[in-house]
Amino acid sequence: MTAQLPPSPVDDIPLPAPLRDAVCARLGVTSAPPTLALLNAVYGAWCHRVPFDNVRKLIALREGSATPLPGTHAIDFFEQWLDHGTGGTCWSSSNALYMLLTALGFTARRIAGSMRDLGFITHGSTVVTISGHDWLADSSALTQRPVPLFTGPYCDPDPAFATTWDTDGDTHLLRFGAAPGPEHTVCRYMIDHIDHAYLDAAHERSRGFGRFNAITYARRNVPDGFLVLSSAVRYHRTAAGTEVRALDRDALRSVLADDFGIGPIMLQRYEACGALDANFTPAGSA
Repeated sequence: MTAQLPPSPVDDIPLPAPLRDAVCARLGVTSAPPTLALLNAVYGAWCHRVPFDNVRKLIALREGSATPLPGTHAIDFFEQWLDHGTGGTCWSSSNALYMLLTALGFTARRIAGSMRDLGFITHGSTVVTISGHDWLADSSALTQRPVPLFTGPYCDPDPAFATTWDTDGDTHLLRFGAAPGPEHTVCRYMIDHIDHAYLDAAHERSRGFGRFNAITYARRNVPDGFLVLSSAVRYHRTAAGTEVRALDRDALRSVLADDFGIGPIMLQRYEACGALDANFTPAGSA
């Protein structure tokens, strides 16, 4: 990674202990010394139980909500996840994971890069340092296991995730299992430390561009691979391949509820603001 930004002079508000404990209970993990075993447990549970989704962002954009975008602060992110099952996109979810890990005693830092290697910053993630070794815990790629950043080229043997990591000049490239589209999505990590002010500004800039502002997207892991909802299509990727299912309105609502855990109150707002209908509107007709 090519640059470091100085820490913000404003400290982050730590997660209150009762909220931290409620999150751990929902994840099914217990507070313990910050070891690699605990990191594996927390991150693995996160990949299965905290969806990467844009439901709250779609609602905020369509309802004309004021800044900040929802979930930018970890307390808000986790309260909404506990109450309504929603997660967030990269900036909000990476910050929430960072704040949870630091609340559990880990040494962690926020980093930034370019998802799909577009040449400009579009993505936030989290690195955890244990005994001098760095591990990537990405809340968007949901690689199921933290990625070791200290071993040289890395390849996860699980074909469902197909995760690889390597250096490229003075930056780093992550490739991870994707659906729809090509077999892999690539992310280039470029900034080795960002603070919350940088993250908040990047999240707000995302109001103006990106597929997560128009169609519905959600991703989470399941025992044999991972699920992706993209617009009105459900993808289930396993080691054997990818199952694809087109959805109507009722099926899309059911997938959000049953596969991704989005609660009824949030689904009502999602439908009322027009975000559900947008998945069935031809591009350029609205």
